[in-house]
Parts: sequence; C-alpha cells; structure tokens
Amino acid sequence: MVPFLAQSVDVAKDGKSITFKLKKGIKFTDGSDLNAEAVAWNYQLNIDAKRLQYRDKITKIEIVDPYTLTFHITDFNNQLLHSYGWVPIFSKAAWDKAGGGNTEKSKEWARANIVCTGPFKLAEYKRDNELKWVRNENYWQKGKPYLDGVIVRIIPEAVTASAMMQAKEADMWVQPPVKDQADLEKRGFIRQSGYGLPRMIYLNNKDPNSKFTNLKVREAVEYALDKPAMAKALGFGYYTPLTMVAPPGEWGYDPDYKGRPYDPAKAKQLLAEAGYPNGLKVKLTAMTGGTWPDEVAAIKRYLDDVGMTVDPDMADPGRFFGTLWLQGWQDMILFLTGMDPNYLVTFHRQFGPEPMANYASFKRPPELLDLAEKSLHLKTEAEQKAITKQLVRLMADEALVIPLFRVPNAYIIQPYVHTTFFKEQMVARRTYDEWMEKH
Repeated sequence: MVPFLAQSVDVAKDGKSITFKLKKGIKFTDGSDLNAEAVAWNYQLNIDAKRLQYRDKITKIEIVDPYTLTFHITDFNNQLLHSYGWVPIFSKAAWDKAGGGNTEKSKEWARANIVCTGPFKLAEYKRDNELKWVRNENYWQKGKPYLDGVIVRIIPEAVTASAMMQAKEADMWVQPPVKDQADLEKRGFIRQSGYGLPRMIYLNNKDPNSKFTNLKVREAVEYALDKPAMAKALGFGYYTPLTMVAPPGEWGYDPDYKGRPYDPAKAKQLLAEAGYPNGLKVKLTAMTGGTWPDEVAAIKRYLDDVGMTVDPDMADPGRFFGTLWLQGWQDMILFLTGMDPNYLVTFHRQFGPEPMANYASFKRPPELLDLAEKSLHLKTEAEQKAITKQLVRLMADEALVIPLFRVPNAYIIQPYVHTTFFKEQMVARRTYDEWMEKH
C-alpha cells in the first residue's frame, strides 16, 4: 500500500492514532481544494451512514492543519489501513452548494453528479444508458491524462456489443460473456484479465429453522456439484474450479486440501442422514443477466439429481442486493466474493466480525469469530499467512459457503488500446495512464 492523495500515513507507536498528511495543490473537478476539512467530512459521512468498516474504533477525527488530519482510535489492528485507506473522496463544496443546507437535496443531486479529484470530470450522465467523461484540465498529475475523454455505454445485448467491437464503434468491452471473449480473441482482439472473483453459494445458516443449519445438508450441496465439469462447460477454459474460498495462489489456499469432490451417492446419503430420505425443496436466488442464469441452470441440474429440488429465484439487481444485504434469503443465494491485496483482507471484509459486506443470512460461528479476532493483532506477514490458512480451512470444514469456481475479470480491447485495468484491482483503474495509438 502506498499513499496516493496522501503524502504520508503514520501510525502512532502506541496504536492510538493514524495521521494522514495530504498532498497540496490537489483540486476537485469543481475547482475546490482537497484539504483536511473535506477529507474529514467524507469519513464522517461514511461513519454516519454506517458504511465505514471499523467505524466504532474512531473516537475523534482531528483536523491538525489545513492538510493534516488525525484519526484518534481505540486501538490499532492490521486491517485498519486497508479499510480506512480506500474511502472515495467527494467535493464538500459541491455537496453544500447543491443542497443549500438541505442534506436530502444534496444526496439526491450527488446520486447523478460525481465531483472528485480524478483525471476526468463527469460531463453527462444518462441512467442505464451512458456516462460521458471529459479531460480534467486541472488534474494534479501533470501531463495526464492522455485521453481527451471516456464515454461509457451500457449495452445489455452481447450480440450488439460484439458487433460494435468488430465495427470499431467501441474500443473496450468490459466483462463480456466468456463465449464472446473466446470468439473475439480468435478474431484478433486482445483479451486482458486480472484477478478472478470466486463464485460462491451462500447458505442460510442464520435462521434457526433453515435446512442449512445442519452441516450434513451443507456438505450434501458440495458433494452434489461436479465443479470441474461446470467450470469447463461454463467457462470456455477460463474458469478454475475451487475447493476453498481462497483460490489457488492466494493466502490461505491449501493445495493438499481436496475438499468434497463430486459424489452424488455421498450427497444422497448425507441428505438421508439429515432427515431428508425423500429429498427436499430449496430456493436458489440469483441475479438476472450476465452468466448468472446459466450458472443457476447448471447448479439446479446437479442438485435436482440428488433429490435437492431447486426453485430458481431470478431477481433484478435491486431486489437481489436488497435480499443479499438487508432482508436475507430463504435457502441459498449465488454471488461472488471480492479479492483484495491479500486473502486476510478479503476474509475480514466478507466474513470477519466487523465485515464491510454483511451478508444478511450468513452466521459466523463463535470459533470462526474467535480466530478472526486473534488474526487482527498479528504483525508479521508469516503469522498473518498462517492464520489465514486456519480461517480458510475452518470455513471449508464447516461448509459455511460453497465455493464453485474462479471467474477472471476480463475485457476485450482493440489492438490500439493500452490499459492495465484489472492488473491492479477493480477500484483502482489507472485511467490517467491509459492511451490509444492513432487509428
């Protein structure tokens, strides 16, 4: 981790404060100054909205001088910089001007207007259709960006998007279906991919009346699924089947752990032992669009075969995320998990005692929480790696979620486009370094 808008980040020796010194001369796209007051206000917004992980550790945000602020905290742990360091910073001046003192009016305006410190400023936003960005002439990294602007178009139909790429009406297609990735790569387009996001089945182990409070039922789900076959059929060679929540190459992954390989007879046996000799019915919630329907169809086929009859519940994004984060799901929900600088960070953001992503029907057992709390206070990388392995193994042994396969983040670009997107992370696209050859 390195400072970007900050010049330096210092943790006090007693672990009771974190001091951020901001770079001077950075302006928001409305011309207002990036200063300590604006940054402190952004963090307070996140705290008040209960959107900041570990917010309860902050006792006070002190503005030391115009470009220095100190977070006074109860105690330091190894996740705080990862959590506090990525909060988006919005122009306080623009917010205040838009609302005229009315917070609700400011919120409504801000939903369609981004005023940030980035290399491009928002020129036009048409919901579900198009965003137009133009070069920020006052961008703080001198000589950048190289592009005059970026136009983002929402094209729901893959056939239309593919035709646009082939006609050179588009320069870059982000997250196309894998079959289109394979097709366009054969046609001479460039496919670039980065870290992959694991697909998971999250089980309702929180509701005491849920079928999935029973370990045998959770295990039966995993034994019923032929993950290698699913990955091959769905992924066109790009998907990697998973045995653990941590993918190969990440902290916590154990190459010697074989998991629960495809064994439908074992799945049926476990269901019978759990009290379902004649099978059971379950609802699987997933999102419409993309590859989700195909994945649901594959899961249904395998689970139906062992007597776990699946009722697919395909939800639009609004209902899906409301179910995932707020109301909770009935039986199972299909989603992904993030990938962060290391899997200990990912674990704490997804499954830790103070998660950034609070899955509404997922219950963290006491032994997992105890181990997670211990992990927060380990200082060396070796110690952190070792305990991450224990956390991941505990998740696997208890079948708390069912990992399916790793889906690489990928995009198709014209040969004249130069970008490193997805080589960093999803929230860290370096648009200021992107450029195109003459074409």
